[in-house]
Amino acid sequence: MEYRANFITGIMMEAGYLLAKTMYVIVAYSAGKRIGGFSPDEILVFVGSYVALTGFYAGVFAMNLFQLSRLVHDGSFDLILVKPVNTQFLATFRRSDMGAFFFDTIAGIIMVIVGLARSGIAIDLPLVLGWSFFASAGAAVGYALWIIPMTLVFRIVRADAIAGLADTFWDFNNVPMVVYNRIGQAVGVFVIPIFVITNFPALFALGRLPPVWFAWGIAAPVIFGWIASHIWNSAIKQYASGGN
Repeated sequence: MEYRANFITGIMMEAGYLLAKTMYVIVAYSAGKRIGGFSPDEILVFVGSYVALTGFYAGVFAMNLFQLSRLVHDGSFDLILVKPVNTQFLATFRRSDMGAFFFDTIAGIIMVIVGLARSGIAIDLPLVLGWSFFASAGAAVGYALWIIPMTLVFRIVRADAIAGLADTFWDFNNVPMVVYNRIGQAVGVFVIPIFVITNFPALFALGRLPPVWFAWGIAAPVIFGWIASHIWNSAIKQYASGGN
């Protein structure tokens, strides 16, 4: 019953978050105006992509990254080191919340489909495959971006504040990146590619992904995945073991 109650309350919590996220869409429809050249229906595609990727973040990434500090602090990370599995993979994919994952992912996909249909865009196989690819690439970039700051836990042991700070970056994807100025967009695409995570799938589906960004959407997960792995392997050498 404990686990069932946890599952149900988790779903209810995600439903509350989803309601808050849809407020952006409600405001856009109520105003009836285009935002940065995007209609309310197209805004719905952006928000839907954000909600769908939030399923990966809330259901898979977040709980593992927030617990990494505890594993290092109490010495439980020792048990991970001795197992014949990639340490980074095991430490960052130990647990999952399938309730949050499926709820957000399904709700987000429905929002994307409705937004595309209302925008008069045909949902064919290339569009589905392209959106799925950039959504997966975005999830990979998001994973790398959250791993990099969390590697500080091996040096300072308690990194709860860092985890909280990294968590706030996710909300930058709440709205289309067109609401930010050009400098903010450039930084959010190429330097700290937070906008690659949820904006690129929506832009592809809407047929508005420039060729340079298309290529970057393919390269970014590879580049930042390698950077995250390299930083992880370097940082783990600072782990002193035994809850030190």
